[in-house]
Amino acid sequence: MPKVTIDGKEIEVAQGTSVIQAAELAGVRVPRFCYHDDLPVDGNCRMCMVEIEKFPKLQIACGTPVTDGMVVKTQVTSPKAKEAQKNTLEFLLVNHPIDCPVCDQAGECYLQDQYMDNGLHDSRTVLEEKIHKRKVVDIGPIMLDAERCVVCSRCIRYEREVTKTNLLEFVNRGGSTQISTYNGGPITHEYAGNLVDVCPVGALLSKDFRFKMRVWFLKETDSICPGCSTGCNITIDHRDGEAYRIRPRRNVEVNKSWICDPGRDLYKIIGTGRVTTAHRAGGAVVAQSDLIDEVVSKLQSAGPSSAFLATPRASNEDAYAFKKLAESVGGRLDFRVGNPQDKVAVRKDQILQREDRHPNTQGLLNLGLGVTGVDALLADCKAGKVQVLVLQDGGLLREAAVAEAAKNVAYVVAIATHQGPHLAAAHAVIPAAVWAETDGTFTNFDQRVQRFKRAFDPPGDAKPRWEIALDLLTRLGKPVNAATAADVFVEMAVETKAYADLTHRSLGPKGRAAAQASA
Repeated sequence: MPKVTIDGKEIEVAQGTSVIQAAELAGVRVPRFCYHDDLPVDGNCRMCMVEIEKFPKLQIACGTPVTDGMVVKTQVTSPKAKEAQKNTLEFLLVNHPIDCPVCDQAGECYLQDQYMDNGLHDSRTVLEEKIHKRKVVDIGPIMLDAERCVVCSRCIRYEREVTKTNLLEFVNRGGSTQISTYNGGPITHEYAGNLVDVCPVGALLSKDFRFKMRVWFLKETDSICPGCSTGCNITIDHRDGEAYRIRPRRNVEVNKSWICDPGRDLYKIIGTGRVTTAHRAGGAVVAQSDLIDEVVSKLQSAGPSSAFLATPRASNEDAYAFKKLAESVGGRLDFRVGNPQDKVAVRKDQILQREDRHPNTQGLLNLGLGVTGVDALLADCKAGKVQVLVLQDGGLLREAAVAEAAKNVAYVVAIATHQGPHLAAAHAVIPAAVWAETDGTFTNFDQRVQRFKRAFDPPGDAKPRWEIALDLLTRLGKPVNAATAADVFVEMAVETKAYADLTHRSLGPKGRAAAQASA
């Protein structure tokens, strides 16, 4: 492998590594506009100029591969490189509207950041009128402001290489060059939000997030998208217990730098229509502790005549605790309602989405759930052979087969996150946290176990599903020695081959393959 010296630091890199990538490995971020880790190199912005020994001129770091013995000086140690970047910034800002106070990109703008790091020059544009371009152009789910565009072509390359829709193009020439949609039409695919993410300035903005919140007021929490079995890595941006947006978090092994728009919109349902208190049939609110005692009493009486229906929307920790609960009273357990196993790895499109719209189907299969068959379980419910039915997700009552079977069960318990008329079929409703309000792990279609973290506390009396199950187990006299989701994972790893030798800490930010996947 070639060795390269960057700003006096020698490192060894893989063959074919570009100078800009090698600099990142050396701890130096070379300024850029057009370069993106998951897009082909274009080299048009000229912002990443560096000085390389034995080269007569400055070179672009994004388009220059490392060779053995190469010596590179970035803007950190090269006055020539720093001056070149300063001149590039001045050129880009000549016709820029400088409307930072009203721009949603403020706080995340490459122009702002790089001007502070590499510019700090006085404008020499005094009398000349700036070139004016189209502003506030509605192109579907995003807004276009062509005056802010630095013509980096990231969005065009994204459309060409990732979605393969080619809906964006350059029009006009010289200083009047700007981006435009094909024939002036809207962006119509389900990956439009990524155009906002790839734009380094405020030219492409999300209509959904526009004018909602200044980004410096938001906190970031790493999470995993619960929208399908791909398990895209995401960041939840939130403030004061409210989620404001979801953004992709780069993981080359799973989703690169992208997420779909349906996944991006999932933040909207976190805080709306939530179940916040425990209640009985008809909506009569009751103390949660009293309702838990009532459920325990019913389960003790029912014993093997109880049934438990898990959900692939639950985390591995939730599913393990729920399984232990079912085993503690000898009840039957399954989970495949509306989610055939053969859809786990089937693609919905050729980018990220999959037919299985649940995040943890594979995790539940690894835990051994779904052995007896849900059809037989529901048939017994319908025949009156089940005295107590515990639903890990109240949303299961939206399934016609479950709702019909529940009519003939004497006592139905729903651990629910969201309100709705479907919950009228439950005799006991226990409020539960959603994925953004708890710690845990999902196992995606490819057997990658990935961790998500609590962004904020659940509303009212809602608790994580694993915590509710452990509370029931404790009152049944069969406690599990766990106080956190990480503790539950440790217990689960002892009993489950797929998760042997894994812990929350060892998963890291990118996740790891389950044991049976690498066997």
